[in-house]
Amino acid sequence: MRAWYARYGSPPSSYDWSVSHASRRGREALARLQDGAWPAASTVSEVYGSWGAARTDAFPDA
Repeated sequence: MRAWYARYGSPPSSYDWSVSHASRRGREALARLQDGAWPAASTVSEVYGSWGAARTDAFPDA
C-alpha cells in the first residue's frame, strides 16, 4: 500500500487491486493494477481481516 501511495499519490482502494473492478473502471485503472505486483484485494482482506485493517497498518497516522 505504501508503494502504491508513493507511485500514485493516494492509498489504494480495494477496487484498485481488484481485476474485475479495475476492468470496469477503465483502461487507466487496469493499467495501474497491471503496472505492479499488487496482491489481490481478497488476499489483503484475508491476511488482515479487512481492507481497513490493512490500511491502518500501512498508514497508522492517517
